[in-house]
Amino acid sequence: MVKTPLYPDYKTVANLLKILEGTCVQDFKDSWNTIWSLRGTPQNTVNWKDPDTWIKERLNKTDKEIALKIWNESGKSINPRYTRGTQFLMNGYGLIKDVKGEYQLTEKGKVFISGQENKIVRDIDIEEGLIQVLLQLSIIKKGKRSDFLEDWGKYLESNSNVKKDSTTKDYLRRRLVNLVARGYTKMEGNIYSITEEGFKYLDTITNKDSNTTLRKKTELSRLVENFITEQRQQLRSFLENNEPYQFEHIIKDLLSSMGYEEVEVTSPANDKGVDVTGVSQNGITTVKEVIQVKRNTKSNIQRPILDGLRGSLHRFEAFQGTIITLSDFSKGAKEAAFETGAAPMTLINGEKLIDLLIEYKIGIKPNHFSYYIVDEKYFSTEEEENIE
Repeated sequence: MVKTPLYPDYKTVANLLKILEGTCVQDFKDSWNTIWSLRGTPQNTVNWKDPDTWIKERLNKTDKEIALKIWNESGKSINPRYTRGTQFLMNGYGLIKDVKGEYQLTEKGKVFISGQENKIVRDIDIEEGLIQVLLQLSIIKKGKRSDFLEDWGKYLESNSNVKKDSTTKDYLRRRLVNLVARGYTKMEGNIYSITEEGFKYLDTITNKDSNTTLRKKTELSRLVENFITEQRQQLRSFLENNEPYQFEHIIKDLLSSMGYEEVEVTSPANDKGVDVTGVSQNGITTVKEVIQVKRNTKSNIQRPILDGLRGSLHRFEAFQGTIITLSDFSKGAKEAAFETGAAPMTLINGEKLIDLLIEYKIGIKPNHFSYYIVDEKYFSTEEEENIE
């Protein structure tokens, strides 16, 4: 059952467990309650960013000692104000206990802090939905949080008491942060993807777990991922082998699907380095754009190509330009695209182009299938009948 809010990263959990061992339970609780009581109001907010300052200004005696102990012994990595999620996890999974008034690690707690991968960590990952997140990432390969929020929400419906959309989103975001910190996923901009280490960990979980449904679900997701990869490669192959003029018409169809208006392929005899033109809506402003299509797959597009297109903008009364290629762009071209004071230029390489074609369904036919998993908890839940 997914139950832990404010989900922490495991390095923080392990550090706090080590720090609290041998600490007076009541002293820690009193210190935490004091800190939490100083929340402030919307009109008079409280800044918690600098523990070196606020601990000395706002706390006294034992409360201060406990807060400084956490802050200093963690190497100033654990802000004593933000430990609720960590407390939820270590108490919820019995990693620490009260022994004669002092915190002591349980056997589970000792195993948890023993390394990144161990039975307790794996059990928590399965219970808290982190394995579900990895499974989803292994299926979609890469995407924004919104791309797999729907499936995550359905998972929480069956495996948690979470009801609010805002909570669903926060649970997903924090679990992704945890997985990124452990190297199982990576984040580039706002795009998440599963790493090789993530795939290995997923295999470890499903191979050791007796739940054959989970293992088969992983295998199914991997088959889907491999099939999608093959289709991307096939789409790229078709693009590489198209006639240049036909390739330009594919770009025309893409731009039209993206909402461009008045999209036209220029005459091959007099294109002045421009292959397609179109009009886009940028806020309340209508912008004319010129597009140069370089199907070239042998080498990166160099800066002179970009400079040449930028120099042709005035001939088409255009405000900005775009270069689309199946290859990539040199460092100089990328830097020139953002040159201060110059007309804006957009660069779309092969991978981005294929992403756009798939997103706007150009040259592909989307197919969807559904599968069902037996709800074991439904059959294991005992309900009392009212007998009169």
